[in-house]
Amino acid sequence: MKLLAHLAVGLIAHLGASAAIAQETFNIAAVIATSGPASIYGAPAEKALKVMVDNLPNKSIGGRPVKLTVYDSEGNSTKAAQLFRRAAETDQAHVILGPSTSGESLALLPIANQLRVPTISHGGAEAITNPVTPFMFALPPTDRIMVESIVSYIKQRGWKKVSVIYSLDGFGQSGGKIAEELVPKMGLELAGVETFASQDTNMTPQLLRIRERNPDAIIMWSANPGPTIVAKNAAEMGLKKPFFVSTANATLGFIQQTGAAAEGFYASTLPIVAPEVLPDEDPRKPIFLKFNKLYKDKTGQVSDQASGHGMDDILILEEAAKNLKGPLTRESLRDALESVKMCGSNGCRQMRADDHRGLTKEAIVIMQIKSGKFVRAE
Repeated sequence: MKLLAHLAVGLIAHLGASAAIAQETFNIAAVIATSGPASIYGAPAEKALKVMVDNLPNKSIGGRPVKLTVYDSEGNSTKAAQLFRRAAETDQAHVILGPSTSGESLALLPIANQLRVPTISHGGAEAITNPVTPFMFALPPTDRIMVESIVSYIKQRGWKKVSVIYSLDGFGQSGGKIAEELVPKMGLELAGVETFASQDTNMTPQLLRIRERNPDAIIMWSANPGPTIVAKNAAEMGLKKPFFVSTANATLGFIQQTGAAAEGFYASTLPIVAPEVLPDEDPRKPIFLKFNKLYKDKTGQVSDQASGHGMDDILILEEAAKNLKGPLTRESLRDALESVKMCGSNGCRQMRADDHRGLTKEAIVIMQIKSGKFVRAE
């Protein structure tokens, strides 16, 4: 009888805890660019977030019903900061996803730590997570990993001279300066560096100077619309050199905006844009194929890296929920994020207290645009 009573008490306690969790809402906010030039990143991510939440068992994570609120930052750092504070202070979000760009993310970095809100940035700039700060995490591989993979590929192809052109904003300067550092460090000749303002509409003068230096390859580092303008200017002047862009431009939006001028461009990218390049034993392949079908059935569009961010956001939160100790709070979720181990769009990651991305260069694949789609580069 004592054993039965003990079991009954345990069962009641377990049911009570389960009921408490079920009543506890997992409050998720996203501050991403669903309009404006950066919408090629934010709009697909928003669609993916909704697809993922709609397909969660009982629309819950860890037994807690999910409430998702999406705010449009328009790619504007000032507006992103205002919306971030609204999500944190008024909505009392447990976690904030985004913003879409590195510039916005760097602007929000001190605010996320001041307000002590776990934030999962979609930006690739190294400075977002290096040095590590308590409440800022990030999805994509760093620009250092991206640049290293590009320079390694250029070297493997036997090309010797590399020119670099980048935008004078947070993302552009971060990756551009890393390229300036790594090209000579990895044994290649740096054949000049050019820059442009993110609002510039014609980069022909910079490209003329690059053409005079006759490089074997050109690394272009910027978020759109800069790379689209550079590509079109290069096509207009007949500059037919191998161009390499970052994962920020490894999107269907970039191909659609750039058109024929993007043909032949290389990108450091993630295999979600072409999951067929992965061997069957790769743990990411079934995840991508399942998500791609869900996304296309819901939106009528194929997925890319931008939509992959939305997928990874939810997969990471699902894993973090398994590691929660005690009630769901911002602090407990932050701690749980530091032990997330999972595979997704941005690669297989292992987050740690000293690594808030948890990715290596093995996440990157070099692809090329051919006939309006990404294929694995030879």
